[in-house]
Order: sequence, then C-alpha cells, then structure tokens
Amino acid sequence: MTEELQALLVEAADSDWAEGPSTRLATAIERRIVAELPSRLRAALGNDEAAQMARVLAWERCRRLAEKPPTGRVTWGYLANMVRWRLADVVRQEARRRQRHPLIDFIPEAEQPSMLMELGTLLDRIGVRLERAGLAVGEVRRRLEVAADGPSFTRHAIAARVRGIGVPKDQADGLAWLLHAGEIRKSALSRLACGQPPDVVFADLAVQRWINKAAGRSPRTPVRRARFGQPPGTAWHDRCGLGLARTA
Repeated sequence: MTEELQALLVEAADSDWAEGPSTRLATAIERRIVAELPSRLRAALGNDEAAQMARVLAWERCRRLAEKPPTGRVTWGYLANMVRWRLADVVRQEARRRQRHPLIDFIPEAEQPSMLMELGTLLDRIGVRLERAGLAVGEVRRRLEVAADGPSFTRHAIAARVRGIGVPKDQADGLAWLLHAGEIRKSALSRLACGQPPDVVFADLAVQRWINKAAGRSPRTPVRRARFGQPPGTAWHDRCGLGLARTA
C-alpha cells in the first residue's frame, strides 16, 4: 500500500491534478483514511463532521506531499496519523472551549497557527458552480477556504465564519447549506463524497437554490396586486396574524 500511495501522488501531480488521477486518489483516501477513522473521533465530532474534516485534511496533506516530497517513503500510516492528530487537536480545543465559564465567552481564544487549506476535488466542483452563478474566481476561493477552516464544521459555524469576512448573511447561509445540510436532505458536498454523479447532484432544484443564494442570485419575491385592502405581497396568513413562517 505504500507504493500505491506514492504512485497515486505522482500520477496526480504529473497530470496537474486532472480529474481522473485526482478521483482515484480521493477514492483511496475515502477507503484508507475516512473509513478507518477511530470511533472515538467520530463520537466526539459527529460522524459526518469527522468524515468531512478527514477528507479535507487528507487531501491538503497529499497536495503538500506531492509538492514537497519527504526524503523517506510516504505511507498510508503516516497520512492517517497526520489526519488523526489534527482531529484529536480539534477535539481537545472543543473540550477546552466547553469548560470555559459562559460569562467569559466574549474573550477570544488564543491565536493558533492554522494550516493552509488546499481545496479538494469536491470543493472544487462546488466552486465551479459558484463561478458559473456569477461569483469571481478569487472570491469563490476566499469563501471556500474560510468555510473549510475549522475547527467546527456545523452549518451554523460555517455560516458564521463566512459572515465574519463580510459576506452577506443570505449568501453565507447558502454556502453553509451546500457544505453541511441536515439529516433528511444531505448537502451537495456529502452527496458528492458518497459518489453521486455531479450532474445529478447539481441538477437538484434545492442544490441550485443554494448555489444561487450563495452567489447572491436569490430570486426576489414576486409582488402581488393589492386586493381587499392588503398591501402588495402580503399573504393571507400575515393578514390574519397567525405568525406562520414563510418557507423558501
């Protein structure tokens, strides 16, 4: 398996990370790294979150190994340890955060040197769709890098990080839904990671709405004609005061 990892890295790097070699490397990462994550890490972080973090971390490390090969041999065990150490560090940080008194939550955490996150093939696919929806290439990468820079990968945390760099709330929420949705409706990232064809994933109307929302292209609510003394665009349940929430 050592030779397999080295061969996959060389093949991907020599092809300038073309789709075929990159997909083979991503599939091997799924089998050798993600599927073998310790149960304690899955329990501490949540199964989906731990798996998504492992994918991103393993891909980032593979890119670095390909760019700057070590003097020794690259093994799957080395890669697995790097991913597990990073995830264990995230668990420790979260445990320390929870031990703090709620009254001092406004005090910032000590600054930690962060790893440069390289986007994997799955995030690249989402990035291409955001570019097609109108976002500039540099802005797409900036937002995805911030979204992928943990430690927390919940939908709320992703949206908060993206809003923190000045992205409007609706766009930040749309990007967060693309990367981490709910239990019933899986995110675009989760569906791609499970092997669903990109054409199928991005043809989903819900995914298209999230992409348009993340790119700032959310359709406006149509203005209705006033009738029976209601203001234009007012629904019947608003007039009755039932407090029903509108859904997208």
